[in-house]
Amino acid sequence: MKTAINKTMKQPLPITLSNDVVTLIPMTQEYAHQFYEAGKDEATWRWTPPFQCETLETARQWITESLIQVKKGEQVMFGIIDNASGAFVGSTRYCSIDIANSALEIGFTFINPAFQRSHINSNCKLLLLTHAFEDLGAVRVQLRTHENNQKSRNAIARLGATFEGILRSQRLLSTGEYRNTALFSLLKNEWSQVKLTLQDKIAKHAQKAASQETETHAELDEQVTSIIKEFPLAQIMIASNDNLHDQIIYLPVRLEQNQEQKKNVLTGHLFINNKLVWLLENNAKVTVVFQGDDAYISPLMHDKIKVPTWNYRRVHITGHFRFLPPEQNKQQMTLQVDDLETGQWSLDAQPEQMINGMLANIRCFEISIERVDTIFKLDQQKPLSVKQAIAEQLIKQHKASLAKAHLPTD
Repeated sequence: MKTAINKTMKQPLPITLSNDVVTLIPMTQEYAHQFYEAGKDEATWRWTPPFQCETLETARQWITESLIQVKKGEQVMFGIIDNASGAFVGSTRYCSIDIANSALEIGFTFINPAFQRSHINSNCKLLLLTHAFEDLGAVRVQLRTHENNQKSRNAIARLGATFEGILRSQRLLSTGEYRNTALFSLLKNEWSQVKLTLQDKIAKHAQKAASQETETHAELDEQVTSIIKEFPLAQIMIASNDNLHDQIIYLPVRLEQNQEQKKNVLTGHLFINNKLVWLLENNAKVTVVFQGDDAYISPLMHDKIKVPTWNYRRVHITGHFRFLPPEQNKQQMTLQVDDLETGQWSLDAQPEQMINGMLANIRCFEISIERVDTIFKLDQQKPLSVKQAIAEQLIKQHKASLAKAHLPTD
């Protein structure tokens, strides 16, 4: 005789969930001030208006409204505690609870910017997912975010969730606009593997923090250095997990080399209200592409060249993006102007009001150089006589740097 199996998920209830890194506590008005402090940075609410922590009063009101839903069994609201510091760093919750279909959602998550891109979010999700699948018996857990919130989409994808698509005009925002929502999910039969992957990521992060591992810095050879300096307008691609198109901006950058520290970085600036500033916060991983010189190679250049082609030099640099403190703006701008203007225009020669206005509207940054890939097509397999013939033609086209790259360095 077969035993009937109860497949209905248990009702989620306020509970404390904890591991060595974070503790999730049932949210109450007792934590309203800490809740407000964790969420008072307006940038946190860019994709989820209204600004729920604009004031302590608005934060208290949101907590009150949320606790009404908790009492109805529609949500479970948590405060997030960083165990190492004891700080209240944000909030998260179970919502869209569907007992009949053994499904729920993890949402309304916000984390103090100082603790983003750290161990906090991954450990919170590990606790919530473990409790949902292993204690409550959930079959499906979903996560949603604004279609354009690439930072959140990246974080969800890194958890191992599957991107299911875009829900068009799914949510009416306080601005009167309808939001397109990116939908992700995890299923019970996927959880065991996802859990192992998530635990492995967390362990590696902890190991790195414990050993106080320093950034790795890649070596730059003469040719790479030359390309960076000759072609400073770079294509900067911001790491993206589920989006087919990386977020891309074009900015001039300069190479800063510190021989004593054996450290190379790229520096530059962008407009303070650039649409991608939010995505570059918190040590974002980027790839910087330098479009070096190129030239059409005709069969007329040598009788051994049978097919027309293009020769080119490209450099790809991978590293992490970091905004610099505002007090470094003038120094960085002076260095960039000196490099690019070659004495034609000087920052210090401008009126003070103009300089102050300029510096107030920019954010300077640096990008670590952790990996360098050279993508060169210079007829490497051709005999030296062919390379020399190509170089001679390139010199006639005033492309001396590319011509030199074709020839042996010794």
